[in-house]
Amino acid sequence: MTPSISNRIACLALVVSAMSAQVAMAQDFSPYLKTTGRGAYDLYNDTVLCNAVLERAFEAEPKSKQRPELEKGVNYTVNFALFLLESGNVVDMSGAILAPDNLPIDRRNARADWQAVLFSLEDEGEAPDAEIVRCLRLYGHDWE
Repeated sequence: MTPSISNRIACLALVVSAMSAQVAMAQDFSPYLKTTGRGAYDLYNDTVLCNAVLERAFEAEPKSKQRPELEKGVNYTVNFALFLLESGNVVDMSGAILAPDNLPIDRRNARADWQAVLFSLEDEGEAPDAEIVRCLRLYGHDWE
């Protein structure tokens, strides 16, 4: 290999590793979600969890000044979760590809899981504000 080719390969490897690090850091998963290392599956579960978080926040304070952002977030999380399922890339731990039919059940389960988290936060005297803010940051705005 000539020096210029090996330099190009080294630069390319550096760029790829830098991009991979940014992608890994860009995943802002919930601290209440046990990730599996399956990208689309983890993203789907985090999206469904955010749906439960935002729905619960909306129900708890329907006249909140954040109402428009909460509504956008609830709608976007449902649509994004459905998009992920329709892509055929969401593979669970048993190797099964999840179908759009899974969404209503997964939403119900996420609501139950979030309710359990709320109870534990309440027992510890903490509020769910950080998780609501995280989900709003990810999903509570217009997408273009």
